[in-house]
Amino acid sequence: MRIGAKLAKRLANTCQKVSWLMLFISALGISAYSFSALAQTASALHDPKLAARINGAPLYILTLDVMTRMAQLSHPKISRTVVLESLIANRLLAQAARSDFAQYHLTTANRVGFAPEVALDDQLSGTLRTVYRDQIETSIKTLAGGNLNALVLEQGKLSTAELDLVFGPGDKLLLDYNLNPAQLAMAKRLIVLRSSLPSTPRISLYAIFIRQNVQGRVEFFNRNRDFMRQQAVLYLGNLYLQEWARQHFGAAALADLRQALAEQSEVHALMSLHGIGADIDAESKLLNALAAQVTQAEVLSYFQSHKEEFKRIISVKARHIRLADEASARQVIAAANQGASFTQLAQRYSTAADARQGGDLGLIEHTEKLSWLAELAFIQDEGKVSAPFRAAVGPKEEAYWEVMLVEKRQEGYQDPASETVRYQAGRALAQEKAIKQISVLRQQLLKNAKIDINRQALN
Repeated sequence: MRIGAKLAKRLANTCQKVSWLMLFISALGISAYSFSALAQTASALHDPKLAARINGAPLYILTLDVMTRMAQLSHPKISRTVVLESLIANRLLAQAARSDFAQYHLTTANRVGFAPEVALDDQLSGTLRTVYRDQIETSIKTLAGGNLNALVLEQGKLSTAELDLVFGPGDKLLLDYNLNPAQLAMAKRLIVLRSSLPSTPRISLYAIFIRQNVQGRVEFFNRNRDFMRQQAVLYLGNLYLQEWARQHFGAAALADLRQALAEQSEVHALMSLHGIGADIDAESKLLNALAAQVTQAEVLSYFQSHKEEFKRIISVKARHIRLADEASARQVIAAANQGASFTQLAQRYSTAADARQGGDLGLIEHTEKLSWLAELAFIQDEGKVSAPFRAAVGPKEEAYWEVMLVEKRQEGYQDPASETVRYQAGRALAQEKAIKQISVLRQQLLKNAKIDINRQALN
């Protein structure tokens, strides 16, 4: 089996671009000047392997190179200076997030999805493949056969008895596809693949089982040996990419890139927690807490300065025509659109009780409970004959169609004391406060940190 194409496809699916970076910058109101100002005021650094030091800890050139290339895939004009400050800010924000926001979930639950470390591992390999595709392909071509199969020395046998020791009886109905400690220990002893890769001469059943989401674990419990071996080969390809990078850039630089990708995900979660990149209805414990603290005076002030957000239709004057089938409804619509009087059409064709009155529904006011016909009137454009609508009838009721014409509608505003206004204004104010919080935190972290920058790395 050739694994180059399959590996590339999987890595492409897991590789994330950093387009949210520009959203972050825009949301916080950060100017391009602030980035250049940091580069000018930070202490000078002359280590050719490093782009910066943050409170004494290194940030490698490799990380800046790779993250700049990734950012430029979606924002070609983004500068290395902007990306570098983002990396610096991410490192500081991620550290703060782990301590200051520990009560909030900054990672997604992974009972159904992949474990965070597995997702990060795939993202690292996918990023390397994206940025260094040509160099990696050249390296692979030097292997026997010109593909990664040359690394496979032997496929494991995986007998039924051995798999039963790990996964239990094959005919047992399961509700949970996890292994207990004893089963995991047994899985570590079973070899799925032996390789010539010096860093990983053997790939155990355990090593690939823990890399699966729930669908993958089901295949393991179903004793799908081909799937297990395929996953082992894909994992081997992952390991080869990282080994290639380790040899070219060094273990410390590769670890730093991995850390930067992890920090990017943590900060992305932190941004979502603060409402950046999410709508006001997005679930966030932090936004919920801030919204609960919003006062009625703040709600009223927001309402006065954002009244257009609370505009609504308070009443409509409408007419309708009820018809037995859709074809008849479309014929009436065509006649109305050609200039025929809607009132006269209603008097002639409508089967409703108000046909003699030209289908006059009178003035319909916006109350808490509206009939489906009244609701239909509220969503129509003024002066425009509607499309035909099938009535909401029961299964044993005869169907019919309605055609609507709103002659006039009156707009107004929601009651500023209503629960709807409080909810919408409260969420919007909470989001504003949260974004301000994270912006202030970011600026404070950058201000208080000791940052050394290799200015040559910005060219």
